[in-house]
Amino acid sequence: MSNITYKYEVGDKVKFKDKFPSTASCGLAELAGTTAKVVARTDYNGAAYRLEGLENRYFKERCFAGRV
Repeated sequence: MSNITYKYEVGDKVKFKDKFPSTASCGLAELAGTTAKVVARTDYNGAAYRLEGLENRYFKERCFAGRV
């Protein structure tokens, strides 16, 4: 079992990157530039986050520009 270091904590508000490549999956282009609150973290082959309003999906750290 690996030791995961999470960049964001539950309760943090994060912003998606402003632009994603056309090959990005999971509807990321529609989420570009939006913000959401982290509601859960998990190890999904590395740090991943579940967001408020998007509870059925997890997003990797590389999807985010940073904290708001």
